[in-house]
Amino acid sequence: MVTQTSWFRRRSDVRRWTRILPVIVFIYIICYIDRTNISFALPHLQMSMHLSGAQQGFASGVFFWGYLLLQVPGGYMAERWSAKRWIAILMVLWSAAAVASGLTHNFTELVITRLLLGVAEGGVQPALMASIRSWFPFAERSRAYAIFKLYTPIAAIVAAPFSGVILTYLDWRWMFIIQGGGPLVLGLVAWLVIMRDTPAKAEWLSATERHHIEQSRAAEGEPLQHRGTFKAAFGSPIVWLFALIYTLTQLGLLGLSMWLPSVLKTAFHTDMKVGLVAMLPQVAAGLAIVLIGRSADRHGRHTTHMFAVLGVGAVVLAGAGLISAQQKWLVLGAMILGTAASIAWYGPFWATVTKLTPVAAAGAGIGIINGVGNLGGFFGPYVGGWLKDISGGYALTQVFFGAVFAVAALLVLTLRKRLREATTAPPVDTGTAETEASPAARPA
Repeated sequence: MVTQTSWFRRRSDVRRWTRILPVIVFIYIICYIDRTNISFALPHLQMSMHLSGAQQGFASGVFFWGYLLLQVPGGYMAERWSAKRWIAILMVLWSAAAVASGLTHNFTELVITRLLLGVAEGGVQPALMASIRSWFPFAERSRAYAIFKLYTPIAAIVAAPFSGVILTYLDWRWMFIIQGGGPLVLGLVAWLVIMRDTPAKAEWLSATERHHIEQSRAAEGEPLQHRGTFKAAFGSPIVWLFALIYTLTQLGLLGLSMWLPSVLKTAFHTDMKVGLVAMLPQVAAGLAIVLIGRSADRHGRHTTHMFAVLGVGAVVLAGAGLISAQQKWLVLGAMILGTAASIAWYGPFWATVTKLTPVAAAGAGIGIINGVGNLGGFFGPYVGGWLKDISGGYALTQVFFGAVFAVAALLVLTLRKRLREATTAPPVDTGTAETEASPAARPA
């Protein structure tokens, strides 16, 4: 029986990893490119619409105000209604907004389309993350969320040449239209064909495979049906603790993006192509995400993995201000290590979120954590700019953002006892005579 169960587990694993996750990652790569491609269009928009520096900044940042609106409803709708239908609707709306950005003729129209793009995209990530929770038991969730987070380095590597080719042969309007419409059609078709809300509805899984997936989740103490409420999410202390940790990590990430890229460009502009060098940190980040996620699932010490990664990030960020552009290989090393550390904690973090967040707060709670956390990305540049102005350089700014990462690392340690208790709790009775030992029952 053990051999047969193991065989079905391998088959269900392969199908989940090769069908569900690739579609989810592809969709969010498109989402991330549509979010960030305005940075490539700004020089052209400046000439075409005669935008001032302040207008350019506002047009870029207004996306995040719209992005906040559907964060909480996004996770809620995915769990209470249908992630498949909800995300399909949002994909159509975001495609329309992205294409409309290429049809604008003035600053006001551009701001409106970017705001609407943020609204549509804001509900997508919480819903996708709720879907991952439905398809992967806790013992596999760090890897699943880590693979999902690969959209960041992949999009960073793909976006620049993709946008550059379109801008070279066409113009900024076609860039918005092509990137907003073309890839999304493929993503929408793949999503509707492959995705199902739960394994129980996946006709491409056998009944035994579906049973194994659901039995694994039940054995770890998780209900298969979530009926969360907004009240439970907003009233949950653990949700707000996670939101604080996530906000601090997003603030710390700003320290990396404010200083190291500019120094990297200065250091390597005469020795090798900056574009090639800039790809190395993204490749390293992709490897680190997967390795940390896999290690957390294998050894079960999620809080230890998060603390170690965030601690490395804190040291790199705090010490980055001491590195000069003349120390080019040290700059590159710091960039690689800092970029990897800045996001490699992602898999264990969200796995822990889905394990410790109360069932009634699950869907909406993911939205609160992600939405509040993104405020760190909005306010970070202002804090960093203010520190730079009063100090006359980046050293103080880097120390501040390094300290922010350190605080996040310390807060993670407060989760250790709770996670240990949650992962060693008696399994839920699944009604079967034979149940494999839960792989989640490991040290936190």
